[in-house]
Amino acid sequence: MKVRRRRVTRRYRGAASPSPPPILPPPDLATEIEQSVEARDRLEALAAHAAAERDKSKPDFLRLFASEMRSIGTDSNNAVERLAAWQAQDARAAQRSDALCQLSEMFKERVDQFKLNSKGEAEVALRRIIGRLTVEREKPGADKNTINKRIERLLAEQESLRPASPPAPPPAPPRPPKEITTPPQRPAKGKPQPRERGGI
Repeated sequence: MKVRRRRVTRRYRGAASPSPPPILPPPDLATEIEQSVEARDRLEALAAHAAAERDKSKPDFLRLFASEMRSIGTDSNNAVERLAAWQAQDARAAQRSDALCQLSEMFKERVDQFKLNSKGEAEVALRRIIGRLTVEREKPGADKNTINKRIERLLAEQESLRPASPPAPPPAPPRPPKEITTPPQRPAKGKPQPRERGGI
């Protein structure tokens, strides 16, 4: 008796993953500028924090390694492994810091282009952020010092968008006083003198 075997159809598992949904444009240009300013400021703060953390990484590693050597000792293999682990960690930190700096610069350029080409919308966007930060500053636990610094920076940025008032014309130089010249006086006409009667 023959046993029929079912054909197994293998499904291809390496099918492409569904594409992400399309990025919808923001409702208006002012909102797009607002989002770009927020991204610029956030990335700038993240890049500064990442750079500070990386600067601390080497001293922290050496301090911890020295403490371990003193308390539990170490051999050459352990030392090499610890160094390799720290170098890999430092390389990742450097990559992260560079990426954040690059993104921060990209958004700075983007915001500068918006401020150059769309001053009105840029001013609206900055006004919205300042208003939101003013409300956030009053909440309990808010870092008022940091928020105040950011508001001051945004206010200065907003001020730079306003058209400069035309400079006042310089005061006219004082005119020299006119010299009063007396008109030349003609000799007064006297009464005609009677002619002397001479003898003939």
